[in-house]
Amino acid sequence: METILEYLRDQAQRAPSTPAIFSRVADRWESVSWLQVWNRLNALSQEFVAKGLAPGDRLAIIAPNSLEWELTHYATLTARAIVIGLDAHDTSERLQKVLHHAAVNALVVADEAVLAKLGAFPESAKFVVVLSQLTESIGYTNTPAPQRALPRPDDPATLIYTSGTTGEPKGILYNHRQLVLACESVMEALPNARPRARFVCWLPMSNLFQRIMNLCAIASGASLYMIADPLKVLDFVREIKPDVFIGVPRFYEKLAMGIKAKLAAGHGVKAWIARQALAVGERYATATRNGARPGALLALRYRLADKLVLRQLRGLLGDRLQYLISGSAPTPRWILEYFHSFGWQVLEAYGLSENIIPVAMNTPDAYRFGSVGKVMCLNEVRVAEDGELMVKGPGLFDGYHRDSGSFERVSDNGFYRTGDFGQFDSDGFLTLTGRKSEIIKTSAGRRIALPRIESVIRELSWVDHAVVFGSGRKCLIALLTLGSCDTPNSIDEPRLRNELIEHIHRKLARHEQPAAALLLQNPFSVEGGELTPNLKLRRAEIERKHGAVIDNLFQRLEAVAEGDGLDPFVLEIHG
Repeated sequence: METILEYLRDQAQRAPSTPAIFSRVADRWESVSWLQVWNRLNALSQEFVAKGLAPGDRLAIIAPNSLEWELTHYATLTARAIVIGLDAHDTSERLQKVLHHAAVNALVVADEAVLAKLGAFPESAKFVVVLSQLTESIGYTNTPAPQRALPRPDDPATLIYTSGTTGEPKGILYNHRQLVLACESVMEALPNARPRARFVCWLPMSNLFQRIMNLCAIASGASLYMIADPLKVLDFVREIKPDVFIGVPRFYEKLAMGIKAKLAAGHGVKAWIARQALAVGERYATATRNGARPGALLALRYRLADKLVLRQLRGLLGDRLQYLISGSAPTPRWILEYFHSFGWQVLEAYGLSENIIPVAMNTPDAYRFGSVGKVMCLNEVRVAEDGELMVKGPGLFDGYHRDSGSFERVSDNGFYRTGDFGQFDSDGFLTLTGRKSEIIKTSAGRRIALPRIESVIRELSWVDHAVVFGSGRKCLIALLTLGSCDTPNSIDEPRLRNELIEHIHRKLARHEQPAAALLLQNPFSVEGGELTPNLKLRRAEIERKHGAVIDNLFQRLEAVAEGDGLDPFVLEIHG
């Protein structure tokens, strides 16, 4: 099949009454079948066409995950128009820039509050629909609607905007054939994409990989559970009992820290048993990762540990879970190993907005912690002389939308320069070693990878986010935000300072150790512009907002060498 809509039509014909999409209504999950989805999207497509939506038009959706989001998505594709998924939590300035840059022709929003946030619409907009009006317009019909001719494989299908971590977001247009290739490539790597499997849709639908996983659910006949509020994912996932769960490193990091904190707070015999069980699980997992067969005694102890403790820990995400997938940024290795100690296998993947087919992925049968797996089918990856990764294949973009200089990073032989450094081992596993924009040089000529330092600092329980600066400087400084359980008025500043100094001295080389840290009173957020919807840092925006205090601290640190008496390590609270 060459379009996702063909898969959808096929599911409606082969399994018309099988549950396709589940939504949370009050205190229960309600489902619609494949046939109901097919009928409703066709009815909605008719509504959009009647409002003026034409082939090639751009329709933007700014709403939480929901059945209506998916129906709007497929109804738009059926009308041979182009879908743009945006996150309502993004800043109004960024949303307006994208809407105007894309020259959107139609807009579907969650509610009136989103409309107020957006302000003026692009002159190109033909109509605006609030989600509640959309629900009323299709009337939740189960009556077959006249079907339009399906789009062609080469028709444009979706316009994706990059996260904008180092600058303004850029638009990337993909066609129907490329969506199908991405979907089929992922399904080949993941054997659990099958009929009756359960997938969770909880990451914002502006997330490209989340939407690809949703498409995999359609193509395989799996059921999709929609979670509107990502903060409630742990409240619902235990009752959903997914077969596969996808997430971003920051989510897994917070989950691991939460589990560790809860176990550390325990007392008495139960706490002792939990610690012993995890120690056994760690030894057992290490043996299996190294290809060794655990001895009879260790295997016996592991079965007991699993029965008493480890099974309960895995139950946090349900008892059907086969593995977890992590993408968008490197996951700290300690998290991978910690989860593996009680039976969760986290498979890291590597992808680019500019290549809709994931570049590389660990799989249940071929994984290596610390790597992003082996190159996915249909991709060709080379390592340039300077170590930069270059990718080529049918999933590669054709240039940024409305940007004539798009292909300055594409070589004469069609390889795209990713901006990531990496290397292959002898077994073909790819390890990322840094990103050009996140590897800096100090004034002493030292090359330093910032994400590694930030990951080490975030191991401290009271640190939520860490951002390190120091390009062209004599030393490094870190901006820190507090964890949710701490407030600036309640912290013990000398204790935190001592903990931070001891931790970085133990974990980091001398040239990697920040000379000072600023503890920010306000947390980073998507709404504030410091984080992308995938919870990645927007370094340029953070540096812009805090540039004055960063420069001031650097100047004071440089004065230390001249003997002005400044404490050699500074920890300050800054508003």
